[in-house]
Amino acid sequence: MNKHPKNMSAVSQITEDIIIKSEENEEREEQDTSLILDNQYIFIQLPSGNIKVVKLQKDTNVSLGKFGTFHSNGIIGRPFGHSYEIYDNYQVKVIKNVAFYEVDETDANNKEILDDPSKQKLSYQEIEKLKKQGLEGQDIIKKMVEGHSAFDQKTEYSKAKYIKRKEAKFSRVFTPINPTLYSVWEYFFSKNPGKIRDMRIDTLSQILSLANVRAYTKMLVVDDTQGLVITGVMERLGGYGIVLGIHDGENHNYDIVRYMNFSKKIHDSLLTLSWQQVFKEEIQAPFNYQDESTLSEKDLKYYLRRKVNYERIRDTREILWRGEFDGLIVASQYQPESILETLMPYVSGSRPIIIYHINKEVLINACVYMKISKKFLNPQITESWLRQYQVLPGRIHPSMSTSGGGGYLLHATHIVINESLPTPIPSYMKQKDTLEELNKSDFCNNNSIDETVKIESLDQNVTSENHLVNSEELQEAENKRIKLE
Repeated sequence: MNKHPKNMSAVSQITEDIIIKSEENEEREEQDTSLILDNQYIFIQLPSGNIKVVKLQKDTNVSLGKFGTFHSNGIIGRPFGHSYEIYDNYQVKVIKNVAFYEVDETDANNKEILDDPSKQKLSYQEIEKLKKQGLEGQDIIKKMVEGHSAFDQKTEYSKAKYIKRKEAKFSRVFTPINPTLYSVWEYFFSKNPGKIRDMRIDTLSQILSLANVRAYTKMLVVDDTQGLVITGVMERLGGYGIVLGIHDGENHNYDIVRYMNFSKKIHDSLLTLSWQQVFKEEIQAPFNYQDESTLSEKDLKYYLRRKVNYERIRDTREILWRGEFDGLIVASQYQPESILETLMPYVSGSRPIIIYHINKEVLINACVYMKISKKFLNPQITESWLRQYQVLPGRIHPSMSTSGGGGYLLHATHIVINESLPTPIPSYMKQKDTLEELNKSDFCNNNSIDETVKIESLDQNVTSENHLVNSEELQEAENKRIKLE
């Protein structure tokens, strides 16, 4: 059995490979994100407005439910941004974007419009027959418009709404969307916001901005949002830097990361550890190194997998314990105070601390903890507000349905205190101590007694003067009375 060499050179080499790896030494070129490529995730916007996630594979069919099925080779290699329509034999073709049009001014109104199905000449059976004949969705909608007896009486806005409803039902047009941080967030937020802890995109952007995430930085992240925060940090690093994620259990649940189609260079910047592996008291079991030449092919594959996992955990723990991280981001279900006590020793001084939570009360306790501690500067709790607008010709107004809140952020600056230096005393504290000493001195007490005596004598003098003035006035008044008599 070979002994494992424990030296810091291996750890340093891994850190150097992750941070200083240049673009010239990259083994494979960066993928062109503007093109739809094989073996990658894409988002498909359906005519109904819903989003479907698909992993494209060559020579396969992609089903869109009631909207039809198309062959994947029809869109692979084409750029994002186009809309496609499905026609015979699972084929697709690019269609003209009809979303932009001029609204004509008319005198029509909806006063005489009633909800009467009899005004549609085409029956349900006739429409189904047209669909079976392979007629395109736009042609079916055109026939329905021609068969509507009251269509001309509608306003231009009502006509657009009518056509939009029919397109959502009969159109076979879909639009591939490039996975970006915004599109991935939009998909998860509309589908199940609880998975990402109800985090809005404006809140996420503030987290990345306040944390000062940029290339060649080391970020420490506690992420319970399915990897949404981790994904945002990885995208900003671009493969130049380290993001260390702390998670529950043996394996992380950063599901959102895989939808971004990151290159190997960006994936290598992500390191993970479980909470159990963070503590130094938890000793890692030693690995049994063996001679690889004596192992069978099956045993060798299993052995190499365990070896890589062991060395990954060992080196990642060393990177964490060496500290010097450039920031801490927390979006967790646990109490922030316990997380701060555990991870703050690994964060450098003058670095940002960002904590997200959907409830303000949780952050209030953490804010009080920060203000009592000497390790945090200027802790603040902020709340963001976002309102979406519908922007259409003549119909610009706020969205009728929106989220009530985007959560709260607690941000502060970490301070490293040098215990060997004397703690400076603020000037106002010095003045306070001086006044207290003067109040306690005999000189101050004697002066206060003298001042009291002076004040009492002054009061007596004022009283006597008032008495004299009053006596003279009385005598003068008495003399005037005598003269009048």
